[in-house]
Amino acid sequence: METCTPPSPLLMFLPLLIASMVIAAVANILARQKGGSVVAWTVLGAIPFVNFFLVWYFAGAVNLRLEDKLDRVIAGLGKAAE
Repeated sequence: METCTPPSPLLMFLPLLIASMVIAAVANILARQKGGSVVAWTVLGAIPFVNFFLVWYFAGAVNLRLEDKLDRVIAGLGKAAE
């Protein structure tokens, strides 16, 4: 009868590492689009288990670049009305 050998711990950890790298890439892209801290968001996106919760924060974070553009448009409209 053959004995069943347990899989390597590295192979068991591999899916988690792959998922973490995918989430880190998504966090990097979102940080660039939304004007957040690219390094901080990427590092937080690479931390296993933490990243699964933070990806929702990253997706829902305020788009700082868009807010700056809107502020400039509103300021321009205010000047034009004077």
